[in-house]
Amino acid sequence: MSWKIGMPNLGHTMEEGKLSEWLKAVGDAVKKGEVIAVVESDKASFDIESPADGILASIDAEPGAMVLVGASIGSVAAPGAVLTPTALSPSGSGTQGYAAPHALEAPVESGVQSRRGRISPAARALAEEMGLDWQQIVGTGDGGMISRDDVRAYQASPAPGAASASAIAPLGSTPLSAMRRAIAEATERSWRTIPHVALHSHADVSALQEAGGPGLTASIVRACALALREHPAFNGWLKDDLFTQLSQSDIALAMATPAGLVTAVVQQAETKSTAELGREIGALATSARTGRLDGARMTGASFTVSSLGRWGVDAFAPIISAPQVAILGVGRVDRVAREGSAGTVRFASEIGLTLVFDHRANDGVQAAQLLAAIVAYLEQPERLEITQ
Repeated sequence: MSWKIGMPNLGHTMEEGKLSEWLKAVGDAVKKGEVIAVVESDKASFDIESPADGILASIDAEPGAMVLVGASIGSVAAPGAVLTPTALSPSGSGTQGYAAPHALEAPVESGVQSRRGRISPAARALAEEMGLDWQQIVGTGDGGMISRDDVRAYQASPAPGAASASAIAPLGSTPLSAMRRAIAEATERSWRTIPHVALHSHADVSALQEAGGPGLTASIVRACALALREHPAFNGWLKDDLFTQLSQSDIALAMATPAGLVTAVVQQAETKSTAELGREIGALATSARTGRLDGARMTGASFTVSSLGRWGVDAFAPIISAPQVAILGVGRVDRVAREGSAGTVRFASEIGLTLVFDHRANDGVQAAQLLAAIVAYLEQPERLEITQ
């Protein structure tokens, strides 16, 4: 018996993902629920768990490969299965297979053959991250198999001839993490393909602050959701010159975590009160910080809100998260002097808002109307229907 490990669907718009790294080699024992691989969407990295107890029977996608959603990246066989070498498929996948427990062949591990031995995918990924030429490493495993321990030992005490290779890297250079690479690739692709246009405004949130409630972030999410309901041309995805308008406002919040930036999605935000949104956003933030945010809550958003106000930023123009067509950048709340009635001066709490939109999907007038609607909701908190 064997269990297929498929590329998961991590969001409504995901069509393929990248196999980032294997944490196990073919032949290694695995436990159900144990993390054995890491895949990347265009948003972040996700752990892949073993579907059952057994052994990793095959690796059908090497690190760096792009795999369609649902396609096999590997398989797990029942305990006791014995692995046998198999021929490569035309696509280059399927580097190893397995046989029934009574087979006579000795177990072999998946790996890439070098002039000095074989290397497991996990060890090769580690060597690449360290900037090492793994073909110079002598493996200590069966048949000269290079393990991650061999890679670490080689880095600590380089073999002859490795000094010139390691000296190429600048002093203090650090490889990008899998999550950082995913963010970098998505950002570069979005910036290269989308004509970004930014519109800046500000909202007087004095009344909103005086009214109390669950917090400014929840009110902004609620305001965006209601404004998108009035301007649905900004609530959806643009792919292959086809705009898909969504029936609900799924708002993504950009959150900073120790591992990097992630987006947590508040689903159907237009149906929830600010009090409900406040509680949900708090729970999502906790899950994001502890690395327990479910993949389904990280993708599939129709609009994004990104805030740098807490770091003292007045205003900024964030990059659109494709295939979305707009994103709102939120700055800090500032106390400013404004002219009141009869020539008096009053102080107001104003927040900077920058709407960045995809000019292929909408024009400036429509974007200005959306931004004005968001401002109006924030300046009239009674329209947000805040419940305690």
